[in-house]
Amino acid sequence: MDKFLFTDGVTGVKEAQSAEELENLIESSEQPGKIRIWIFNSNEWISLTAYRKHYPALTKRERTSIVVPVDPNALPVRRSHWVKKTLYLVAAVTGVFLVFNFTKVSWETAEPLRSTAIRPTNMPQMDIDSLITVIEVDRSKLLDKSTRTNLRLRNTWHDRLLLQVGASREKSSAGSRFFDVNISVDNTTGFLVDKAIVRLLVWKNNKSSVADTFHFNTIRYEKMASRQTDMRYRGDSISVDFEYIRAKSFNFCYSENIKNDHGSHNDRWFCRDQ
Repeated sequence: MDKFLFTDGVTGVKEAQSAEELENLIESSEQPGKIRIWIFNSNEWISLTAYRKHYPALTKRERTSIVVPVDPNALPVRRSHWVKKTLYLVAAVTGVFLVFNFTKVSWETAEPLRSTAIRPTNMPQMDIDSLITVIEVDRSKLLDKSTRTNLRLRNTWHDRLLLQVGASREKSSAGSRFFDVNISVDNTTGFLVDKAIVRLLVWKNNKSSVADTFHFNTIRYEKMASRQTDMRYRGDSISVDFEYIRAKSFNFCYSENIKNDHGSHNDRWFCRDQ
């Protein structure tokens, strides 16, 4: 008895116990060009054309009553499978679209920000006249005009070096974001400031983090110095402060991390030009 394996790439591989059964499978196929047949005791799949060279098609009279049962639900099930996949895909895409639109942050233009650096914690208010008196008594001599001027500048520098930050702002339910950020230093000491390092801070829930650092060199007293950045910052607010300042012209060195970096406690920011 002849045995065959049959496939047309649609219904999978089926076994035929006779040539008559195989003919029924061939007739029921919707893809004759894709039909492949394996004749038992051979060693390869062959096409329908190659099979016909050895086994011509049987007539209806030659066929026996053996009929290969064809599942009437096979094609509808396959179509139903693709319909379900399509519906799942449509549902998934719709879900993503809805989530994106409902969670998409809508930004609105808000009032621009303009902020001035606050007085550093290591620089308390000071009565300069009293300080000069204490120093003169301690040294048992009067201070000359230049020394008095430099002493005032070193201990009131925060009032004479105006540090500001300005930025455009947008707001949403997620908070605020800042852009077109401009940082400026207005030197009103009347003397050249050689160097300054400025930090940009971003505030979120009353906590700050350093977002960026800017270096200023040769800050003149007749022209405002400024730095701009195209970075965007997100948070509740932004601010600036001085990390370091150096002015050889009036023997001045400031550092935010040191309470008494140079000189005595009465003149804490004094430093000599090296």
